[in-house]
Amino acid sequence: MKNGLKISGIVTASALLAVLSNYFITGWYNIIPWSIAALVIGWLSDDRRKSILYGAIFGYALFLVYIWLGYGGKADAGSIVKFGVFDVTFSLAGGAAGIVGAVAGLWLKGKVGKR
Repeated sequence: MKNGLKISGIVTASALLAVLSNYFITGWYNIIPWSIAALVIGWLSDDRRKSILYGAIFGYALFLVYIWLGYGGKADAGSIVKFGVFDVTFSLAGGAAGIVGAVAGLWLKGKVGKR
């Protein structure tokens, strides 16, 4: 149950970060808070396995919500379904980016913690 609560928190936080990024931060530099959040997720993870899991969930949910909020296409069902498939598929890249950030955060924790 504790793991499920963490995952729910990560999904909620990533969705909120995507909403805030979509409305208040425009441009390429919205990746700065995303990167910091991924590093923090990795830093707070107990081990590499959880870091990978939490990073993937964070990145996937972040990309999914951010891309969906940016949809400005047609309102017909066919266009929305095609966009939904694209969004779900492209969000896999966000999951990969989240893994990289979280593993980097865990690595930093190990480097700073050894001092």
